[in-house]
Amino acid sequence: MREPDEIAGLADTVRAFLAAFAALDWDPFRRSFADDATVFFPLTDHPQRAEGREEIERLFRGVFERARSDSPNGPPYLALQPHDLSIRRMGDMGEGACVTFHLHDPGVLCRRTLILCHGAEGWKIVHLHASNLPAPDPER
Repeated sequence: MREPDEIAGLADTVRAFLAAFAALDWDPFRRSFADDATVFFPLTDHPQRAEGREEIERLFRGVFERARSDSPNGPPYLALQPHDLSIRRMGDMGEGACVTFHLHDPGVLCRRTLILCHGAEGWKIVHLHASNLPAPDPER
């Protein structure tokens, strides 16, 4: 596969993950993660790294429940359009990738990093880092 096609395939994988997340579609969302994945959530009640499928799913189930109750009108529940998407292949054989992007939320700069590995089941997220900061003042 040529490099531009590989990058396009990775972008499609990321967009499919975000679409499942926005729709709170649990099964495709959870299948996006490797069993041994890690996540840094932007949650004040869980500032530590979450490790492994069980802990990650437990924490994301809470996120899903809150999002569903905050937006009862149905899918999409969340606005998750990636901006400034950057994809970098990693590894000698290109079996890894680092994906970064921003999500727009009024008053908040939402930064996201996904580390993905390619295996027998396709691309899987092995690490997700989510952090939120107050949005920079556009006047500065």
